[in-house]
Amino acid sequence: MHTQHLQRTFLVLASCLVVLFRPSTAYAEHDGDIRYWQTLGINFYEDENWRITGSSQTRLYDDAKFLGAWLLLPTVEFKRNPNLDVGATYLLEDIRSEAGTDYTRLHIFWLHASPHWQLTEELRFSMRHVLGLRAVESADNYLVSRHRFNFDYKLADSGPLVGIGVGTELFYNYKTDRLYENRFVPLKLSFKVTKHSKLSLYFMAQSKRHGNDVNWQTAYVLGQSLSIKF
Repeated sequence: MHTQHLQRTFLVLASCLVVLFRPSTAYAEHDGDIRYWQTLGINFYEDENWRITGSSQTRLYDDAKFLGAWLLLPTVEFKRNPNLDVGATYLLEDIRSEAGTDYTRLHIFWLHASPHWQLTEELRFSMRHVLGLRAVESADNYLVSRHRFNFDYKLADSGPLVGIGVGTELFYNYKTDRLYENRFVPLKLSFKVTKHSKLSLYFMAQSKRHGNDVNWQTAYVLGQSLSIKF
């Protein structure tokens, strides 16, 4: 019950941010939309050198009127040294537009390097640099890269709230040779649910440039992520 109360509080705060930053004119499917993302992450195995995880995600579009995408992401990581993890992921994604009823399937294969540093006892800075091959049904394959930057601050004596964070992730398309997406998270709250599980709630501004359009369009995402470690 306490976790549900925290979720409702977060949604109220995030909705206020949406009202403040939402454009006055929504002229495209993506622009001005409010979306809801739900993620489940499971840490299946971890030792001093290796980590094996799996994640699933659903994305509700058009003010949660329809399921716009779902994803599965198994990942293997090697802890290269105390400040660097490297890994590989296969991402299976089905996605559709509001105007259509059929899903387009994407197969994405990526390699990533994730450097991270504990700046102070409470403050952690982390990055993730990804090179991925996107294989889209009935379309040519192409390379993309993703570059994520996060600051996470650990809290003590705050009840179930154990951390806050901020971050952004940039996406680059090598086929079109340009930056095409930015996911800016101005607020992330992390809660300890049990000894082996954590819930993160976040607000995100997802900005995109579609096709050859030079203008940026922004959707607003209210997200929750439950992570479980065996």
